Amino acid sequence: MNTTFFELPSPFETELGLVRLLEPPTSDADLLSDQLRRGTYGRPFLVESDGVLTLYFTLSLVQSSMQLNRPDHLDLAYTRKMMAFLPFYPRPKGLLLLGMGGGSLAKFCYRHLSRADITVVEIDPDVIAFRDAFRVPADNDRFRILCADAAAYLPTHTSRTDVILVDAFDGLGIAPELSSPEFYANAYAKLSGNGILVMNLAGDKAGFDDPLAQLAHCFDDRVLSLKVRDGGNQIAFAFKNPDFLPVWDRLRPTAIELERKLGLEFVWYLEMLQKNERRQLSLPRRFRDR
Repeated sequence: MNTTFFELPSPFETELGLVRLLEPPTSDADLLSDQLRRGTYGRPFLVESDGVLTLYFTLSLVQSSMQLNRPDHLDLAYTRKMMAFLPFYPRPKGLLLLGMGGGSLAKFCYRHLSRADITVVEIDPDVIAFRDAFRVPADNDRFRILCADAAAYLPTHTSRTDVILVDAFDGLGIAPELSSPEFYANAYAKLSGNGILVMNLAGDKAGFDDPLAQLAHCFDDRVLSLKVRDGGNQIAFAFKNPDFLPVWDRLRPTAIELERKLGLEFVWYLEMLQKNERRQLSLPRRFRDR
């Protein structure tokens, strides 16, 4: 896909650089600049500044960010914390990513989980049109991007699914169709026996409690979460295995090895998850008195 962008100097006082839009070359630059400033421009757009490419729906909420000289690096803290599932499931064979954004998670998983089959589902064709700008791999026998509604697609997904990564938003926060009981039930059904659902909660913090409560209900309270201080996000991890009981000392060697290979702070992630375990994980009844 060779997409030609309409480029103009950033009209934003707080975000300098170059703006790239999915608009024809004959577009009115002044009109588009005014729409961007007012927040009435209705499509996603890119801003390139100081070697960083950022995807926005509106300037108030960063959707994705990429360092141009390190395109496969996870630039945003919340994406790094979403990978904290790996000490629990270090060699997944099938991943389903709901929401593409700039493709940060898709690229990282494609590069470092070389045995995994990866399906990415993105509802917005305009977001997919930016895939080359973000250097997302072309579709091949183990990697594909589908333009579809994630909630509607999920029941039709037939490939093995060990991990589902949910990072899908509208301009305000979590897409409503991805925070319904039906969605969580479908996700639970599609996961393999030891599967993990990882979900990025962002936007209005007051709305975090409802999806966390629904996850806990669907996954029988087998839910842990990590806060992301930089962006106010929270990352939820829901475990399908009915016998899930983290033995933290046994997980630590795997975290150390992953940290050495991938450069992410897996040991610290585990420590934070363990610290929050008592508050966030209600163990099945048979384990409570141990």
